[in-house]
Amino acid sequence: MPALTGPYENMEREGLLMSYAVKANAKIWKGALVCVDNTGFLVPASDTANLRFVGVAFESVDNTGGANGAQRCRVIKRGSFVYNRSGTYTQADIGVVVRAVSDNEVAKTSTNNIVVGTVVELLDGGRVRIRIDNHTV
Repeated sequence: MPALTGPYENMEREGLLMSYAVKANAKIWKGALVCVDNTGFLVPASDTANLRFVGVAFESVDNTGGANGAQRCRVIKRGSFVYNRSGTYTQADIGVVVRAVSDNEVAKTSTNNIVVGTVVELLDGGRVRIRIDNHTV
């Protein structure tokens, strides 16, 4: 397509909530960290190669027994959320980037480096608040 020569309606969408096709046999729980795999389907976050973080599940969706894309799940693309933390954290870790261990746990380092957020607050009970803005695709 050629460059614009006049106004263009680009159908802007705020992007806070997006819908993704769920992977066959995947179960997504509300509040889970979620990724798309190398085929583009939504799966729970984990420390698995070739995942790309997309956000936090807005709802629970069970695609057990379903084909790829048989179900869709809405995903929150920005904000701050509380998850369990793996490893030792100190106040000096505010601002540190964390990676997915599971759909409910983050760590400062991991094997596959699936970045999911930035630490904004340390909480009691081995939990951390992370901000996901700028880490979702």
